[in-house]
Amino acid sequence: MEAVRPPVAIAAATRADLATVRQLAGVVWRQHYPGIITHEQIDYMLARGYSDAALRRFLDEPGAGLAVARVGSAIAGFAAWHRAEEPATTKLDKLYVLPERHGGGLGRRLVAHVEGAARDGGARTLILNVNKRNTASIGFYRRCGFSVRESVVVDIGGGFAMDDFVMTKPVAASAGDDLR
Repeated sequence: MEAVRPPVAIAAATRADLATVRQLAGVVWRQHYPGIITHEQIDYMLARGYSDAALRRFLDEPGAGLAVARVGSAIAGFAAWHRAEEPATTKLDKLYVLPERHGGGLGRRLVAHVEGAARDGGARTLILNVNKRNTASIGFYRRCGFSVRESVVVDIGGGFAMDDFVMTKPVAASAGDDLR
């Protein structure tokens, strides 16, 4: 007899979700990033990227968004995006799924959600930054259709830098788009 799996839903986050998103980020980062970046850089980046003000940006800015993936009633992952400086480009800024939910399709569903939002906002390209040593995530993004565009080192303050690949993916046209 097959176990009944709880329903999965992806929806726009609300201000009430921000504390849960911050908590989930802490769990994921502290499990995933040791060995890729230092514990000090993990703490610095969590404090910088997951404050209420930093997260509210994704709820308030035009062209930005924060979506949560719920399994049953619990948030198990999230994605955040915003308009990039490049024309017709959306940046996937955050994509995290609880490790125990990896391999179940949540990450792919979140990427598809962001791609749909980007397309609806007029973007033709998705970009993201990923640490060069984060081989698991690089492999995931490649399987989702991203490819490496360039290598960058970005000073993020506090004596830390991000040593990243910039990856890019064309935004797929929706089934109803005229592809002339």
